[in-house]
Amino acid sequence: MVVIKRVRGWLRAHPTGADALLALLVFVVAIGPGLNENSEEIDLTPIAVVLAALGSASLVLRRRHPWWVLGLAAGVGTIGIALNDGPTTVFVPAIFALYSLTVRVETAPALAATLGCALVPALVMLTTTPYGLLDSSTYQFVSTSGLAAVSGIAVRNQRAVVAAAHERARQAEATREEEAQRRVADERVRIARELHDVVAHHVSVINVQASVAGQLLRTDPDGAAAALAHVREASQTVLREVPGLLGLLRTGNEALETAPAPRLADAEVLIDQARRSGLQVVWQTSGTPSTLAPGTDLAAYRVLQEALTNAQRHGAGEVLVRVVYADGALTLEVRNAQAETRAAVAGGQHGLLGMRERVAATGGTLTAGPDEAGTWVVRAELPVRP
Repeated sequence: MVVIKRVRGWLRAHPTGADALLALLVFVVAIGPGLNENSEEIDLTPIAVVLAALGSASLVLRRRHPWWVLGLAAGVGTIGIALNDGPTTVFVPAIFALYSLTVRVETAPALAATLGCALVPALVMLTTTPYGLLDSSTYQFVSTSGLAAVSGIAVRNQRAVVAAAHERARQAEATREEEAQRRVADERVRIARELHDVVAHHVSVINVQASVAGQLLRTDPDGAAAALAHVREASQTVLREVPGLLGLLRTGNEALETAPAPRLADAEVLIDQARRSGLQVVWQTSGTPSTLAPGTDLAAYRVLQEALTNAQRHGAGEVLVRVVYADGALTLEVRNAQAETRAAVAGGQHGLLGMRERVAATGGTLTAGPDEAGTWVVRAELPVRP
């Protein structure tokens, strides 16, 4: 078995050498019957040997020039029939050339080549030999040509099936790889969004309150203590949330015990935190509140959280929050004057991107930017589904 595998490997690695061995084998088959003195198949004359050698040698080029090889082998084989006054094994190389051709071309030209290999020898025998129309030997090469063609077409179809199976497997593997990369990218975006939403808001509160505490430390110790209390509360929230995210990253287990996802109904907590941080927030609602899908509810909460964080960082004065339920949609709008226009845009790039991604995932739309009066407006329209 080892020797057979090595031989097959060598033949695959050296196709020209394999074809040369095939040519030698066909030559032996073509002249073999002539070595028998009692054989009537072939008169082993020097011309017959040359014709057999020429037809067999052409098989070395059967992969690169199948049509030329078939024409040459069939030509010398037909000459051999005429010189032998009947069927001859000199035509054997043409049968192998026909097989090699039908393996490599489409069915229509393969059938045309087969018809030529079957009829030309028969016509030569009818016109140049004693064999008549009713002699079975006249049609000897019809069956062999048909067998070679059928074998070649069958092998070609089998190779096509195998190649198609390999291509499907390759495409499936590529699709799996692309899907894996897409999921990794999506997960990275999701983790980045969650880290930004969870950490950035509370770190912003810590920054503002720490600044307030520093200013009031000597003039208003009680106010400084209250500001530091807000810092402690925000830092404790971060310390509670971050380990959960890190645990999810380490284990990849979605079933980790975590707090329920925040909802728009929890907006009072955000408003209270913002007000305690010194931000003036006006809350307005209209319409009949509808039950939101979990993803939409979370997206609305995160948009409000990010908008309040940006207002606290870059805004000035009062913040107006409007929540409107109408026409099967929830409209969330946050307005505030800008203290630093360019900083508001540059500093909120990741936050704005995260808001847009969350809203787009629910089938909604989000716009953010200054209006004609210079007021910064964040407006999210989210679909309300039962």
